[in-house]
Amino acid sequence: MNNEKIVLYFIIFIIFFSVTNSNATNTMKAEFPSLQSCLFAIEKSSGQKLKIITDKPDEVSGFLANGKGFACQKKVTGTKGTYFEGWYMLD
Repeated sequence: MNNEKIVLYFIIFIIFFSVTNSNATNTMKAEFPSLQSCLFAIEKSSGQKLKIITDKPDEVSGFLANGKGFACQKKVTGTKGTYFEGWYMLD
């Protein structure tokens, strides 16, 4: 992936990332066109290195360096098509 695409994905990530609150745990969440752009954006946005536990073509998940969870999961829908949903937990 070239640097221009990475920067574009990161900007899109920042714009579309939303903070949700479920069971008193805040989570950042967004959608991405590829698994690599999802992982890159989580690492950059969180400022944490990723410790990958599950490494499958349709899902990569694990923990940030601070011990909080993250995941990028492939989603397929009729209206949105194929994309990767990424999320990570906040302190």
